[in-house]
Amino acid sequence: MLDDRDAGRGGPRRREVTDLYATVLEVVKRYHGAARITRVSYGAGMPVDRLRNFVDRLLSLGLLESEEVDGRPVYNVTARGQEFLDTYWKMRGYVEALAPIEERGTRRR
Repeated sequence: MLDDRDAGRGGPRRREVTDLYATVLEVVKRYHGAARITRVSYGAGMPVDRLRNFVDRLLSLGLLESEEVDGRPVYNVTARGQEFLDTYWKMRGYVEALAPIEERGTRRR
């Protein structure tokens, strides 16, 4: 979902916590209120046990909501979760736009 490559080095970069939150929210959003933990796990590229911690945190922050369907929880993104995603993508765009300027500045030294 999110690019795991660092533009400057070409190798894989470690995903920050905010990147992981955004990835989980984007995967949940894709299922329109019918996202089960296993589907989110595959979509986010995370093991289920680790993902549960992220989902619990997103639920406590009010970014996700949970509902029981057939005795199992399904997740949906809240309005606040969508606001987080909008802000995340906007900030990520700013950071990526600034990155080439920083790289040019370090090359001149």
